[in-house]
Amino acid sequence: MGDKVWLQLNKERLQGSGKKIKALRYGPFEIMEKVGDNAYQLSLSSYMHIYSVVNVENLKLCEPSMLDEEKEQVLPSAEDLPPDALAKFKKDTILQKRSRTIRQRKHDLWQIGLKGQLPGKARWYTREMVEEKFPHLIQ
Repeated sequence: MGDKVWLQLNKERLQGSGKKIKALRYGPFEIMEKVGDNAYQLSLSSYMHIYSVVNVENLKLCEPSMLDEEKEQVLPSAEDLPPDALAKFKKDTILQKRSRTIRQRKHDLWQIGLKGQLPGKARWYTREMVEEKFPHLIQ
């Protein structure tokens, strides 16, 4: 209790696009209490959307740095996020537009946040998909 640990996640537990490049070790987090023989409850931030009780196989003790100038990395709290980061979209919204050239053809890509979703769940669509699924956004 009270020790700092790193939370190690395998790629199967990560969700969403780009899971191959996401960090596999998060933290450090403080152990709040022992739950059973092989599980601990951590002080995780609510925006992480991860259950706070974790098996000991996924934890690694956080050892202090040997270098004085190296700072401890800490995830931002929910208060540090912009106020609209946790607000859901009230309607379908175009967030960004991009163009890419793939095989000598220009593709228009649109990042769209759907009604009722968080901004982090916005997805990229091709122009053809936008015209088919979201014709009300093109005007």
